[in-house]
Amino acid sequence: MQFEHLMLFSKIASEKSISKVAVENHISQSALSQQMKRLEDEIGFTLFERSNRGIDLTPAGELISKYALQFIVIYKNMRDDLDNLKSNFGTVRIFATNVAAEYALPCSLFKVKIHFPHYSFSLTASRSANVIQQVLNGSADIGFIVGKASDPELICTEAFSDKIYLVTNKNTKAGNDITMDQLYQYPLIMLDKASSSHKLIKEYIVGQGGVMDKLKIMCYLESTESVKSAVINQNGLAFLPYLAIKKELYHKQLRIINLQNFDLNCDIYSIHRSKKEINNPELYSVIEYFITTVNKSIC
Repeated sequence: MQFEHLMLFSKIASEKSISKVAVENHISQSALSQQMKRLEDEIGFTLFERSNRGIDLTPAGELISKYALQFIVIYKNMRDDLDNLKSNFGTVRIFATNVAAEYALPCSLFKVKIHFPHYSFSLTASRSANVIQQVLNGSADIGFIVGKASDPELICTEAFSDKIYLVTNKNTKAGNDITMDQLYQYPLIMLDKASSSHKLIKEYIVGQGGVMDKLKIMCYLESTESVKSAVINQNGLAFLPYLAIKKELYHKQLRIINLQNFDLNCDIYSIHRSKKEINNPELYSVIEYFITTVNKSIC
């Protein structure tokens, strides 16, 4: 199986178009179709189904697409590491939970870059579970997750803490102080159930005697930005971390509602492998500096 065929297949799976991928990669459509036919023959499964909408993946195509993406990431990391051997420097790969990646870490990256100018840094936002997996398999050098990591292979250190607030649009008629029973009356927007933040909020509410089934949850959204946008547009209340809303609070697009007895922090932890497993003293010094610096340089 040629790696080039997998890369082209992954592009077709993403674009849902052989012709578009052929143009982008400067090859003829017939040549690209022949390459995909050879890939199908080698695998023994049909990977595409053609329809009026374009191209859809078969179940086998969905499976190959999932693994192809992993192969591509591993290949890119291998090339980065080979380049690092040539230059003694390279790219520090950071995976972080969405709020940390979007609102907290960018300023830290600039400070670390000044201290280690010969290194470059990549920052990828992802769910905590995936961040852990990326660090374990070596695809990430540093990770930032919600809560502690239980895997004994990882070194886990508290990085910073962010307070969770109940917020609403400035024009919403909800009072400045409400009880849990009153909260049940208002529409609520939540991050999707698979997110670490949702689980954190759910555990806290239940622990305080609240009943999740009583909450008037209007919808579950995939990102903090989409939740925040929905609240600004007066679609409901939401629990959001301070780092994500401080600008909107300053511009009075949002306001905080004091929920009785609600006091919840989102603790972010850094994770990385041991010095022995990383086997690169220079890189390990960058990781250590990053971890000790992040709490002092959050945006």
